[in-house]
Amino acid sequence: MKNNFRGWTAVFRFTFLQSTKKAFKIITTLIAVLIIGLIILLNIIAARPDKQEDHQGIGPETTMGISTINKVLIQDNSGLPATDYKALNPSLSEEYFNNIQFAIADISTREDLLEKASKDSDRTIAVLITSKDAAFEMEAIIPHNSIVARSDVDQLLAQMTSAFEGNKIMQANLSEEAVAAVFTPVITTYSEFGESGAAAAMVIKLVAPMVFSFMMYFMLLIYGQVVSKSVSTEKTSKLMETLLTSVHPYAMITGKVVAVTAIGLLQFIIWIVSGVVGLYGGNALAHKMYPGYESSVISIINFIKDNIGETGMTLPAVLLAILIFGIGFLFYCVLAALTGSMVSKPEDVASTQGLFQLPVIISWLLCYFAPLTGNYKLLSVARFIPFTAPFCVPSDLITGTIGLGEGLLSLLVLGVFSLIVIILSAKIYKGLVLYTGQKANIKMFVNILKS
Repeated sequence: MKNNFRGWTAVFRFTFLQSTKKAFKIITTLIAVLIIGLIILLNIIAARPDKQEDHQGIGPETTMGISTINKVLIQDNSGLPATDYKALNPSLSEEYFNNIQFAIADISTREDLLEKASKDSDRTIAVLITSKDAAFEMEAIIPHNSIVARSDVDQLLAQMTSAFEGNKIMQANLSEEAVAAVFTPVITTYSEFGESGAAAAMVIKLVAPMVFSFMMYFMLLIYGQVVSKSVSTEKTSKLMETLLTSVHPYAMITGKVVAVTAIGLLQFIIWIVSGVVGLYGGNALAHKMYPGYESSVISIINFIKDNIGETGMTLPAVLLAILIFGIGFLFYCVLAALTGSMVSKPEDVASTQGLFQLPVIISWLLCYFAPLTGNYKLLSVARFIPFTAPFCVPSDLITGTIGLGEGLLSLLVLGVFSLIVIILSAKIYKGLVLYTGQKANIKMFVNILKS
């Protein structure tokens, strides 16, 4: 048996090099760059605050990463000593607010304050602080000729209010320790008593299998046909007889299938890595431009780490999930080679490819809709069926739905059946030499396998 596979590496190398020429590299690189660029752009768009243009005058023009406000004219009628806003609130010294100047206006009326602000600059606003009914009111006034964004005014008021509260506390003559305690931030968290599967975690465990099964389905539709056509083309072009004189059919089928599987997984991994780079790179860039932003996708990933099973998102679980995803993809590529081996004449190509697509579609639909219907007993069986395991086991491992032991058992089942299908494909591939041009039927395949 070992000698029957001798030479498969040569077939693998030839097929791999022929399939990864210049066009393949250009398309793969181009799509990877587009993925990175698109995800970065989506992060920036998502991080960008909504701009309201409901105030008079010209609409706001936000400078990337810097507030549209350059100066704040303050009329403080609170009766308290003037507030040093940047000293009392370090956030106002950060890059986003650092360009803002705070100036106390020696003006008695609100109208004079607004007139002075409008004459000063189109990026100047006025802030009026008054004492009303045992409370302080801080009012921001945007001049009619201003190009300041309303969202920037809202953010600034929040920071100024914090500094003003600090000034009130400073006037109480508290000790340094008391002042430090007052300014100590409060961090709030919550937890739920009972089962660890919170509602959001359950939603993630529901959605993850559908996402992974769709990814597998999409890849198989593309690369499964490539494998089937690659095997069937040689049979219908009379090259098979020549090839079998130099290499055993086991080695032929194995080399071709493993090569196409490697190409598909390589391309898939490149695009996934591009997506990760775009996600985290875009999140970092958007956070720098708009402080406080975090991608919702990254938040979900962090939530998964904290709220799923013990093995969920651990390194062993992720590695085993990737391995099962790859072996599952290999299994279906071998199945595609089997259908390609059944071709005895060119017009049979379309019908035999249908034999490959049928189990793909059925398995995908089963693993896609089973979580929606809550049929978890069916999923527990599907994890150990070679046709359905690639569609559900990787996501179950990553989300912690199953343990590493079940994952290893599923991997063993996939590996054994992949080897069996390779042997069947090779026997049919070689045996059809005697039936070239004849219409394929069940009796023919039975005779081939018997011989």
